[in-house]
Order: sequence, then C-alpha cells, then structure tokens
Amino acid sequence: MKNKWLDFNDAPEQGTIQKLDAEDVKRRIQERMPEYLAWLFPNGKKRGQKFVLGNVQGKKGKSLEVELGSGLWHDFESGEGGDIISLTAEHQKLDAQRDFPEIIQFMADWLGMPSFTPPATANHQEEYEDLGHHTGKWDYQDAEGNLIACVYRYDTSDGKEFRPWDVKTRKTKTPNPRPLYNQPGIKLADEVLLVEGEKAAQALIDSGYCATTAMNGAKAPTDKTDWSPLKGKRVTLWPDNDDAGLEYAFSAAKAIADAGALSVVILKPPADKPGKWDAADAAQESFDIDHWLASTERKTIKSAAVRLECASL
Repeated sequence: MKNKWLDFNDAPEQGTIQKLDAEDVKRRIQERMPEYLAWLFPNGKKRGQKFVLGNVQGKKGKSLEVELGSGLWHDFESGEGGDIISLTAEHQKLDAQRDFPEIIQFMADWLGMPSFTPPATANHQEEYEDLGHHTGKWDYQDAEGNLIACVYRYDTSDGKEFRPWDVKTRKTKTPNPRPLYNQPGIKLADEVLLVEGEKAAQALIDSGYCATTAMNGAKAPTDKTDWSPLKGKRVTLWPDNDDAGLEYAFSAAKAIADAGALSVVILKPPADKPGKWDAADAAQESFDIDHWLASTERKTIKSAAVRLECASL
C-alpha cells in the first residue's frame, strides 16, 4: 500500500452512521490545542501557556484567554467562558447544547476522524483500517478563504497514505471538481508555481513563493481538476525528478493552457539530483531556488501574447 490515495467517490451511500465519542474528540483536540486554536483563530496569538484573542469571533486583541492545556476560556470583557466545545460553538455561531452533535462533528472533521461506519465488504475492508493519527494535514480553500476540502497524510508501516475530506458533503472523498491548493494566494499573484503535492507546495509558500498543487499530485486526473484559478496567470510547472512527474507536467500544462493561463512553461529538474527530488527537498536543502528558476532548461507550452502599440504618424 505505497502512497495510497483513498477516494470513496464511487462508494455507495452509507446507511449506518457511527456515533462519535465526544470525550474522545475533546481529548484529541486538547492534545493539539495550539494547532487547533491557531487554525480556528488566525488572528490570535500564543503567549506562554495561553492563547489570546479579542473575542469569540476571532478578532485581534487580548481580552479573551484560552488555557492551552485544558481549553478552558474566559472573555474578560463579556464575562463569558467555558470549555473548548463551547468556544467552538460560539465561533461557529451554534448553540452548545442544541447543536452539540454538529459541533463535535466539526471538531472531528478537523481531526480527520471518520464520520461513518465502513461497509463490511472485502473490497473496502483494507481501505478503512485504522491508520492511526495523521502526520500531515492541508486545507484547500477557495479564493475567499472558505474551506473546501482537507487532505490528511498517514505514515504507516506500508508507506504513506492520503485521505481527502470533502467539506460540503462531509465525506471522505475528493470534491467534484477537485480544487487547487492555495487559491487565496493564487488570487493575489501574477506568477504561480505548480508542483506535485501539498508538502512541496507549502514548502515553497513558506519560502516566499506562490505555489499550488492539484489534489493528489502527479496522480491527479487533469480532466477532474478545476484549473480556472490559473486563468490570466504566468504558470511554471516544477515536476518531480522522475518520468511520472514529467509525464504529468505535460498533461497538466495543456489543461492549464486551455483554462486560459497567460503563459505556461515546464522546468527541467537538475540532472545531478536523485530520483523523485522535488520542491520540498529543494527548500530543505537550502537549494538556490531563485537562481535555478532563472537559469534551468524549460519547455514553453504557451507564450504570453505580446501587444504592439503603433504610434500615430
């Protein structure tokens, strides 16, 4: 089971819903409290053993404090307080008692916990095995920052595996169509790097570049991916250093050009790098990315149109 991508788009609807253990969900959130709060409240700040923000809607400030160990919170301005479940409810504008199942499901979704019982069939039994705690999580958002989907990575004894989560349908499946990663960043950029996989894309983003990936990397079906965010952009494809990466790059480049990108080029990975070397490796090695982007061999798939303005005589 190497690099398995679990997608249940073709699975039948599930009739038996598995009841989530609220205490188990709460405990898991508490174990990852700083990460959860930073995701829920991007404007908040960690200060010692507390997380501070302005109010339950997440405004900047310091009147609301959350204990990082327990998740207990108190807003000194409004006098309100409670545990992490009630804080999540307030942020989502839900009633902590009436909407309790929905709140627990929201928290479980962030954790990557399955929300339905798998069918007891031989074909899917292996896919639903307990993979343990996820070792990576990437959020897919639309251009306005609204969550579309999440991708979870699991490192198992048989290799790495990935599970997508579709927020709209609340199921373990890829959205249709499949979104691009980092759409808020793409919206603001003129030039975009397309790489294989969220880890590589995020490594470049953290290094100051606008990068994206199709969901499922080189295995992503180009005809099921929404490339429209790249319309009018200058797109550079950085394939992994292997035949599969190069083959995918040409297929994706054509789809991106057809979607209306201003220009599309494919870079040739360095000849002295090992197989499967990618952007994440480059960032980790302190590779001179700027120099390489400017000097490496490339294949132009689509050139930007040149407008010539003639002066009146």
